[in-house]
Amino acid sequence: MNHASSRLYRNDKPLREIVGDEIRARIFDGRFQPGDRLVERDLAEMFSASRHPVREALRTLQREGLVESLPSRGLVVSALDKRQVTDLFGIREALEVLAVREATVRIAHGTPHHLHEALQNARAAIASADIDAAHAANAQFHDEIIALSGNELLQGILEPLLGRLHWLFRQILDVESVIEEHQRLYDAMLSGDSEQSAALARAHVLAYRAHTLDYLFRDGSSPEQ
Repeated sequence: MNHASSRLYRNDKPLREIVGDEIRARIFDGRFQPGDRLVERDLAEMFSASRHPVREALRTLQREGLVESLPSRGLVVSALDKRQVTDLFGIREALEVLAVREATVRIAHGTPHHLHEALQNARAAIASADIDAAHAANAQFHDEIIALSGNELLQGILEPLLGRLHWLFRQILDVESVIEEHQRLYDAMLSGDSEQSAALARAHVLAYRAHTLDYLFRDGSSPEQ
């Protein structure tokens, strides 16, 4: 059993989720590039797993939009063009601002949350120069806001977009500035001011969109995941 697969079997999560996490990580860090074929048999061999959990993992990644099925090639890693990235940010602006407003009200009513933990995780990752962990913690912060909103319909709308949104979260070089923006948003949410929180959330998404579009498409080319 290889090193990657030996780690899988020390994890308490279902194997389909573990395999999905491993494939997702390879998409995020570029080991699996846009257009790369994802063949069940090869992935099962890579992770020393049966094809069934691999198949389930690929279905989840397809629902997230990280994997797509092409008639002539089968399952491949998805690519995002400028229009798709812009559309994703438009959806994120509309839904995340709503989520922040509702989450702020719920915090004021005493609903427990883990936003501070996500901020601490991000700062600890930066301190240890672990950029991947910092990106993951920043994504955790956004996911916690969505969950904290208590809006199940909103969560359902966002679920098929999460993979692509998490990938977008990683297309920022100045991770520390993102953490500082999250801190200001957290402080506003904790104060109970839902309108200020919503305004900060919108400004955060718009700034993130400008930086991301400039980073991904500054030379007019398609992004490389």
